[in-house]
Amino acid sequence: MRKKTKYMIRRIILLVLLIVIFTGAFFIISNLINNDQKEDLPNDDNIITNPEGEIKDPQNGKDDENKNQNKPDDVSKKEDINITISAVGDIMFHPRQINGAYDSATGTYNFKPYFEPIKSIIESADIAVGNFEGTTCGDDIYEYQGYPLFNAPDEVLDAIKYAGFDVLSTINNHSLDTRKTGVIRTIEKMDARGLAHVGTYVEKPETRVIMQDVKGVKIAFLAYTEMLNGLDSVLSPEDLDAMINKLDESKIKDDIAYAKENKADLIVMIVHWGDEYMQTPNARQKDWADFMLSEGVDIIFGSHPHVIQDAEDLIYNDKRVFVAYSTGNFISNQRTEEELPAQTEDGVILTLKIKKSGETGKTTIEDIEYTPTWVYRGKQEGKTTFTYRILPVMEYIESGDYSAEAKERMRRSYKDTMSKLDKEFSE
Repeated sequence: MRKKTKYMIRRIILLVLLIVIFTGAFFIISNLINNDQKEDLPNDDNIITNPEGEIKDPQNGKDDENKNQNKPDDVSKKEDINITISAVGDIMFHPRQINGAYDSATGTYNFKPYFEPIKSIIESADIAVGNFEGTTCGDDIYEYQGYPLFNAPDEVLDAIKYAGFDVLSTINNHSLDTRKTGVIRTIEKMDARGLAHVGTYVEKPETRVIMQDVKGVKIAFLAYTEMLNGLDSVLSPEDLDAMINKLDESKIKDDIAYAKENKADLIVMIVHWGDEYMQTPNARQKDWADFMLSEGVDIIFGSHPHVIQDAEDLIYNDKRVFVAYSTGNFISNQRTEEELPAQTEDGVILTLKIKKSGETGKTTIEDIEYTPTWVYRGKQEGKTTFTYRILPVMEYIESGDYSAEAKERMRRSYKDTMSKLDKEFSE
């Protein structure tokens, strides 16, 4: 009996020991598992919640950052935009030019040959600008004529478009030569040919400014005249205010403010001013230019004197600006044969190289090039009329197509033009 009791006691003790051992092992293993899981979870110092209360692990963000650093930059930097603006002076048509373009066999006019020599230069510009001095009123009311009341056939606009021009100023001292009808019809004929225009209007516009987007560069064009040859009274005061841009500080300020509000990268003013045949700008021109630049104009193209005046390439309020006080006659019949100064035969194609920075968005004048031009006039074979050509001087000065006398006049023209525009020019 004692032996059985001892045996039972041993078995109980062994069972208890086994239970203790297994229980201890179970707790040890459980603790090890729990510790591993805790290491994988964020602690209080790690936990970030977004506005929605969701938990975010900063390590995940770092992993994303590392991944992004290894990826190529998907956002490419904007490239610089480079454009060119070409500008010329007075585009005028006197009776001899009109008669020379007439074809009696067809009863039509063709002025395109007059522009042929400069066509490749003008159309190569990203945008080309000129001053159309006159009207196209048709010949129902007014005959085709020149000074003092200019009225040319519609075909002159075909030639201007053919040459490559994009924008024309229509405001000058001859804008009212054929009265209100002429103002309106000239604009309508330009519209029909896709020629942008500034300075005169069919009715009061929402803005006097025209905006042109050139490859991503926004250019604001403004145009004003100093004089109207005393014809202000042919319009009512209301029509004069609505249809004609005559120099006025308040209007110019409003126009510049409009250009800035509409994010213009460049503000260009075309202005008809000064004294005829004077080769230096007068005090009024200087004062107006200073006012325009102080308000924010970047470029001024001047006309009216019919000769080339000084140009200024300068720094104004920490930016490069350009003023051409007069760009001369691009085409006309004014010349020595008409008892006028030789310089009335001279013109220039100004080409401004413009850059808009892709990094800063700032637009600057990078360079200015001058192409002196001279208006050739010659008798047409077998006719009493003349033909005309606008010649880029340096391309034709050695040409065998022109006489020694014509070449000498080209040399004189080049010298006079460059002495006004390029202060570093020397013979």
